[in-house]
Amino acid sequence: MARNLFGGSAADVAEDSAGARVPGASGTVWDGPTGGASQVTDLTDSAGVPISQLVADGNGMISAFYGPDGAERLWLDFGGGRVSLEAVDVGERLSTHVTADDPHGSRAAVMAELDALRGSAGGLATLDPTGMVPASQIPVLTPPDLLDWLNVQSPQFGARGDGTANDTAAIQSAINAAGIGGVVYFPKGVYRTSAPLDLPRGVTLMGSHSNLMIGPGMQDDDFPCYIQALPSMTTGAMIQIIGDNDGAHPAINGEQRILNLMLDGSKVTTGNLDGIYAKGNVQNVVLRDVCVRKMPNNGIITGSNSANEWPYSWRLHSVMVDNCHANGVVFERQTDLSMIDVQVIGCWATGFRLTNSANTILEACRAEWCGGYGFHLTGAWGNWPGSGSMTMSACSTDRNGWDGVRVDATGNGPFLINALMTRRDGRNGGPGGGGFAGLALLNRAPVVVNGLTCYVGTDDGGTANTSPQYGLRVANARDVNVTGAYLHGATAGVFQEGTNERIRLTGLTTVAGNNYAEDRVSAY
Repeated sequence: MARNLFGGSAADVAEDSAGARVPGASGTVWDGPTGGASQVTDLTDSAGVPISQLVADGNGMISAFYGPDGAERLWLDFGGGRVSLEAVDVGERLSTHVTADDPHGSRAAVMAELDALRGSAGGLATLDPTGMVPASQIPVLTPPDLLDWLNVQSPQFGARGDGTANDTAAIQSAINAAGIGGVVYFPKGVYRTSAPLDLPRGVTLMGSHSNLMIGPGMQDDDFPCYIQALPSMTTGAMIQIIGDNDGAHPAINGEQRILNLMLDGSKVTTGNLDGIYAKGNVQNVVLRDVCVRKMPNNGIITGSNSANEWPYSWRLHSVMVDNCHANGVVFERQTDLSMIDVQVIGCWATGFRLTNSANTILEACRAEWCGGYGFHLTGAWGNWPGSGSMTMSACSTDRNGWDGVRVDATGNGPFLINALMTRRDGRNGGPGGGGFAGLALLNRAPVVVNGLTCYVGTDDGGTANTSPQYGLRVANARDVNVTGAYLHGATAGVFQEGTNERIRLTGLTTVAGNNYAEDRVSAY
């Protein structure tokens, strides 16, 4: 071992208990901070002359000295208690040690070798003009060194994301390598695919950005952050999740995550391509900040497997389905479903179609400018023990072709609709009429509505006829309770037809006509 150098710095002073310097004070050196430590007397001054204690100079400064062999920390006591003192030459010794043990001969040689690899995988990284490390500089990892965060553009997988290359095989390779809990990451780019991406259990797909909707003055190509179906991809779905004992998939699938990602079907002009399709026993899928746009068929749809099992217990947050050529969201027997801030706009058929999706919660969801119903709640609900219907809170509609919200479901569990706002629905292709309403109740299951508004209007530019024909339509319904509503329809605020059973409408204000001033009635 060797002696280390202590003291001699601007911070090394002798102080009393009040913190004042003590010129000429004598101090002792110890090998520990407590009373059980031993005094150290094996010391030398900076010239190597043995000393047994320290003496401060006329300014109270402690001159440099050497401690015993191998000591890197000592404790000094000048009458004010023991204070720690660190060796001042440890950094120098470490540098010497690294240089001496360097197989390349010197640190300079090491840096020169790394510099020669600058801009290559395993060398010193450089940044591209956008501030990102190019994929070519990311080292290729092989098992067992695989990370659980996989970049589809890494050399290991080779996706291009340039809007030209077919990236299907590269993306599927990354998905297959991810494993349960693995994240497949898409840096910004346009990833073109020609076949469904098949998601196994527990895999997360994460993009850099989701364009929830391209607004006026913006073009699709201004936001190159999506997976795009090639024109040849006319059937199937862009992403599929299968829970079926078919030899290729598990009988029970689930726990997939799709985050910050957009699916684009705008280049496919024929066929029946869906955006996301799940079949069979697929549980606990989460979609967050996802956009599905311009699909030739449905945006998001589920189906049953050969055992008549359906996906269930999904969570959708901040999801947009934009201008698909069939329905926006189609779920059947999607029990324990939650959809929060999910919007369907411009789809050619129905916005949301929910069949027997018991114990569902819809919150702040919106259907706008769809060709059919905005929301259609249909089928036989709750046909197994312990199941119920659904709660719909703070949802809204605007300018859908048929009823804004249509409930024609059967079952025993009550539908609870709170703070529903409908506007200009029943467009009916432009003419209006057709018997459509903001809210149409043709149910044989109980429906409770608290706080409902319906307002009439024309298209945004003032064209087409005023709609809807009715604010609220109740036809052959049973067990309806509507409390507190403002209902404006072109023909009537409320319209009842057929044989209705146990209908209670209270606290309603109704208006008929093309504008607020015509035919105000408050009759309920």
